[in-house]
Amino acid sequence: MAKVILKNVGKIYPGNVRAVENFNLEIDQGEFVVMVGPSGCGKSTTLRMVAGLEEITEGTIQIGDRVVNDVPPKDRDIAMVFQNYALYPHMTVYQNMAFGLKLRKFKKAEIDQRVRDAADILGINELLERRPKALSGGQRQRVAVGRAIVRKPAVFLFDEPLSNLDAKMRVQMRTEISRLHTRLETTMIYVTHDQVEAMTMGDRIVVMKDGFIQQVATPTDLYDSPANIFVAGFIGTPPMNFFEVTLTGQGEKLTLTEDTFTLPVPPAWRERLAPYAGKKVTFGLRPEDVGSPRAESTAGVPHIKATVEVVEPMGSETYLYMNTGRNSFIARVDSHRICRVGERVDLAVVLDKGHVFDSQTTLVVV
Repeated sequence: MAKVILKNVGKIYPGNVRAVENFNLEIDQGEFVVMVGPSGCGKSTTLRMVAGLEEITEGTIQIGDRVVNDVPPKDRDIAMVFQNYALYPHMTVYQNMAFGLKLRKFKKAEIDQRVRDAADILGINELLERRPKALSGGQRQRVAVGRAIVRKPAVFLFDEPLSNLDAKMRVQMRTEISRLHTRLETTMIYVTHDQVEAMTMGDRIVVMKDGFIQQVATPTDLYDSPANIFVAGFIGTPPMNFFEVTLTGQGEKLTLTEDTFTLPVPPAWRERLAPYAGKKVTFGLRPEDVGSPRAESTAGVPHIKATVEVVEPMGSETYLYMNTGRNSFIARVDSHRICRVGERVDLAVVLDKGHVFDSQTTLVVV
C-alpha cells in the first residue's frame, strides 16, 4: 500500500474546458477515500489522472515516494476497476484474472496461487471455468475486482463500479468491497455519484462540484457539519431542507422568521448570527429533525405549521412532503402518525440540529 498525494492538480481539455481545478488531497496508506459529486464534477477525470489514463495539465501526483506525472499507467503500481467490467469475452474467469500476471511474466505456479486466493476471497471459485457471458452483473464485477486483487497493487482505483447493478446487488457489493478493504488494508480511491455509497464505504469523503473540492471529511462530519449549502443538500437521503428566512430582532430576541413561523435563535448561535440581523439567510434542517418522535416528545420546542402535500409510508417511518406556503420541506415522522393530504399540521423542530447559511456565499455560518 502507498500514500497518494495530489498537489494543485488541474485538467484543461481543448477549447479551454476546465474539468478539475486546484485539487489538493493527501490520502494516507491503507485509507479508503471516496470522491462523490454530480455528473460532470470532475471526479472520474481526477481518478483517471491518478491512473495515468488522462494527462495532467497542472500540478503533481505522487504515489508512494514517486511523482508519477510522466509514469505510464502500467508502471504506477495501481489496479483499476471500471464501471463496465472490461472483461475479455473469449477468456474464462480464470484466464481473465491471470492475464495481467502473464503479461508481467509471473511464474505459472504463482499465477495459479494468486488467482485461487483472490477467487476464495471473493467467493467465485466455482466460476473460474465460465466465460463472462455466463455470469450475472454482480459476478462479472467480482471477477473485475479479482483481476485487480491478483496484482497486489499499492493502490486500488474504482470508477463507479456498481452503477450497472440493480439496487439489491449494489448493497451487497458495496458491503463486499468494504469487507475487502478491511481484509487487504490497501489504499483505495473510489468514485461514485451515489452519496449513499460514499457515506457507507469511505473513511473520508471528497465532495466535488464543477471541478472544485467542496469539502473533505469523515461521513459523520459531512452529515453533521456541512461546509456549504451544496454539501448539505447533496449528502443525506432525503436531503436537508432549506428555508429562506429573515433574521429579525437582536440580542436575546433574535429570531428566524418566515411568513408562517418564527423560530428563536439558540443562545450558542447569537454571536455568529448577530451581523446578519435584518438580512435574509438560509436555514437548513434535516428531515429527521422536524416532526420526529424525539422532537414531538420534548416539551417547549418550537413548531413549524405546514400543509401535507404527499405522504410516503416507508415501513419503519413516514416521509411527509410539506409546504408552508413559501417553503417546501420533508419531515421524517413516526410510522404510526396519521396525516392526510391537505391537512395542516404542527411539527416540532429540533432547532439546535439546524444550520444557518449565508444566502449570498452559500457558506455555513453556524
